[in-house]
Amino acid sequence: MTAGLSPIRVMLYTAAVLAVLASVWLLIEARSILVLLILGIIFSTALEPLVYRLRRSGLTRGQGMLIIYLGIFAVVGAAVYFVVPMLVRQITAFDAAVPEIFDNLRTQALEIENSLARRTAYQTLWRIQNGYEELRSSPPIGQDQAVGLATSVIGVLLSVFSLLIVAYYWTTEKTTLKRLVLGLIPFEKRDRVHAIWDEIEYKIGGWTRGQLLLMLIIGVSSGIAYYLLDLRFWLALAIWAGLTEAIPYIGPFIGGGTAALIALADSPEKAAIVVLVAFVLQQLEGAILVPRVMKNAVGMSPLTVVLAVLVGNALIGPIGSLLAIPIGAATQVVIQNLLRLRDDIITTELRTMDITPLSATALNSPFAEQTHDAHDHEPRRRGPIIGTDPRPRLQGPRERK
Repeated sequence: MTAGLSPIRVMLYTAAVLAVLASVWLLIEARSILVLLILGIIFSTALEPLVYRLRRSGLTRGQGMLIIYLGIFAVVGAAVYFVVPMLVRQITAFDAAVPEIFDNLRTQALEIENSLARRTAYQTLWRIQNGYEELRSSPPIGQDQAVGLATSVIGVLLSVFSLLIVAYYWTTEKTTLKRLVLGLIPFEKRDRVHAIWDEIEYKIGGWTRGQLLLMLIIGVSSGIAYYLLDLRFWLALAIWAGLTEAIPYIGPFIGGGTAALIALADSPEKAAIVVLVAFVLQQLEGAILVPRVMKNAVGMSPLTVVLAVLVGNALIGPIGSLLAIPIGAATQVVIQNLLRLRDDIITTELRTMDITPLSATALNSPFAEQTHDAHDHEPRRRGPIIGTDPRPRLQGPRERK
């Protein structure tokens, strides 16, 4: 008979439930801080190999992170000095050329032979142009909007600065934090938890470095191809292609489709060449780059990636889509290790159990071999009868006589 719950137990259980609900509410309210923490950890794992190489030269983790930050600031400063002015000029030229581009695209649409496709393309281009013109002709930014925009820009800069601080302290204090967490784990399970921790960092760091490298390669390759094709706004389109590479599966179609649309305003032949270039780049990426660059990343099925991105976007928007894949990768590592632990336990139990397999005759199986006696038409089974010892019995001295 089970005893009823005492008032003290009811109070403890109620307090535990309230504590869990309060923790969930706190995470929801402070999700921006949590997202910033996760981004800082991911950024730190991406820089871990560089920090390790600098440590081999005699530097500490903090000194290595400072040197890496100086290199990042130098690259960003060079990009701002050399790339941003050209990018601003191309964006300004694109804004001035939008009416001409849409006129050329409508002219190309009128040459489509199918009437339904021709009418749909023509009306779609008009809707896109009207939406763009309404956006440009919106009322000028007032004082309140200007203050909000300036506040947003300052908030983004503070977020980036906070991310760098989180990554720095995670890298420098990770050993102490890991020792503290592992101290709370039972001793017999500590090695496995330590291995799971290291594997998660290794996989997420490999995925982040691989994704950044793929974005850089696709952006640079697209920029070179667009420049050689004399495509207008080639720098902006190359940067756009590199950024959309981060979007799983549909990103390359968005980047290549935008470039093909701009090329179509010049001529269908140039648009066909741009489509061919985008197709060749994607084939090279799938056959050569991804197997080599992403060899250290967690392999997730396409369905898992799409579902993770959709769930992340539904929870916290575009940032959730960005964080969905590394969080899903970490979850996959934990699940794989738990399944591996279960298989190890089952294997150990089977190895230590004393199991003697039963023969077909012992189970009275109809597939057992049968013999017939010369004086009896009843079949007689070979082998032992259940409950008897099938091994030959040794005869004693008296029986041998």
